[in-house]
Amino acid sequence: MSSELESIAGGDPVRQQAAAWFARLRSDDVAAADTQRWAAWLEADPRHRSAYERLERLWSEAGEHAPDPEIARRLAGAEARPSGARRPRRLRALATAAAAVVAAAIGAWALTRPPAPAPETTYATAVGEQRDLSLEDGTRVTLDTDTRLRVAYLDDERRMVLDRGRAFFRVAPEARPLSVRTRHGGVRVVGTAFEMRRDEGTVDVALIEGEVLLLPPEEARGAAAAPVRMVAGQRARLGAGLPAPRIEPLQATSAPAWLSGRLVFEEAALVDAAAEFNRYGHGRVVLDGEGLAAIRITGVFRSDGAAAFAGALADAYPVVLDAPEPGVLRLRPDPDRSGARAP
Repeated sequence: MSSELESIAGGDPVRQQAAAWFARLRSDDVAAADTQRWAAWLEADPRHRSAYERLERLWSEAGEHAPDPEIARRLAGAEARPSGARRPRRLRALATAAAAVVAAAIGAWALTRPPAPAPETTYATAVGEQRDLSLEDGTRVTLDTDTRLRVAYLDDERRMVLDRGRAFFRVAPEARPLSVRTRHGGVRVVGTAFEMRRDEGTVDVALIEGEVLLLPPEEARGAAAAPVRMVAGQRARLGAGLPAPRIEPLQATSAPAWLSGRLVFEEAALVDAAAEFNRYGHGRVVLDGEGLAAIRITGVFRSDGAAAFAGALADAYPVVLDAPEPGVLRLRPDPDRSGARAP
């Protein structure tokens, strides 16, 4: 809520935030989550607590007049009063100030109330399927196998959520920024080209063109919650277990190979290469035996060529390939060739 509160225009932002919280906590639909966020806001900065306690004191001193939203009009003399009747100056000042607080708080809450949810469209691919999308803002997205993306257009943002899988984005430039989020972090851009892949516990971003802001995981706090700038030619990994995004140079600065149905491995562990083939569902590669862990793979393969990949391994390494059932490619160490060196 703090980012929304900071968007109120004009005046002291801390006092405006305090006024918005003051109104929110007295609304009919206040929830336990609101109370928790308010408590966190109080603890975040001593100025927050000071501004909020000032409102509470003012509200308390106004007494019975505090709840009355018509107080300013009444005390300004809009209603007729008996001739010569005058309210004590301090009471008039306090009540008028309280009415101003009420008006400011209600106005602030109206400005910060979350808008009605924007219509959301979900796009998904099945295992082994890829899909090209042309979105209404001109952005083009390619979804990889077993991927789901949700898209919503707001007045001030093009918002997307990558629930699973991998996608390549060619973002159309527009005044509204575009964000792609996951619970592990995300990015915010205006116009660029990048790849994002969500795995269990992490999200990887490869930036081909332009620059982006890396958004922190949902649970990030303090310095870890600040966005981090990333430029073309870099890749980054974000996740709840990382204190900061891990940024490193990107080896290939062109469009990723999977867009053309290829998988490229550079000294990849065999277990990782097998898992990548298994994502596409064209034959399941099963590793049977600890002796396979030391094998590293370098090469370019078709993403639908799991059988050819397994056969090449059996030719080049001390590995036996079994096919015990349709669609299953089982690899195990070959004891007769265990001392042989791979070419």
